[in-house]
Order: sequence, then structure tokens, then C-alpha cells
Amino acid sequence: MNSPSDAGLQAERTGLAWSRTSLGVAGNAVLLAAREFGHLEVSLALVPAGLALLIAVATALYGRHRTRVLRHAPLPSPLAAARAVPLLGGAVVLLAVVSGLVLLV
Repeated sequence: MNSPSDAGLQAERTGLAWSRTSLGVAGNAVLLAAREFGHLEVSLALVPAGLALLIAVATALYGRHRTRVLRHAPLPSPLAAARAVPLLGGAVVLLAVVSGLVLLV
């Protein structure tokens, strides 16, 4: 149950959640890139790092958009995002699988 002191903080919590997700994905990109730069040669193995960076940027941008939407009244009629959230969520899950496979090889 929400107390009166945190009423209206949904936009801030949403923004923080999107920021954490984008930072985690960006950290994944850095780790994948650092692993490949350790081999002293640039190869196609940097593709997962580039995709992770792309997902991190898309997540950060969408998070900023979503936070702005939630800060303005009235709230949108369908409050839940129909396409972007499942798409970004699927991209993060796919990135986790790809990262796991890259680290096993």
C-alpha cells in the first residue's frame, strides 16, 4: 500500500527502473567488448557487444520517453505500453542468451 508521501512518484520509479536496465545492458556490452579486445584482434565477435550497446541506447531512450509520458496529466488511456516493453524485454532476454553462449565459447 502506498503512503501519501510517495504519491506521484511512479514516473520517478519508472525512470529509475529503465535507467538500471539500460546501465546493466551497457555493462554487458562493455564486458563483451573487453573480452574481444583482450584477443588483440577485431572480429565478428564484437557484433554481440554492438547489439548490446544498441539495446542499451534504445532502452535508455524509451525509458526517458516513458518517464515523460507518466509525468504529464492526464495519463494515456492504455497506460501499459503494448509493443515497446515486450520488444525491449525480448531483446534483453535474447542478449542474455547470446552473452551466455559467447562466454561459453
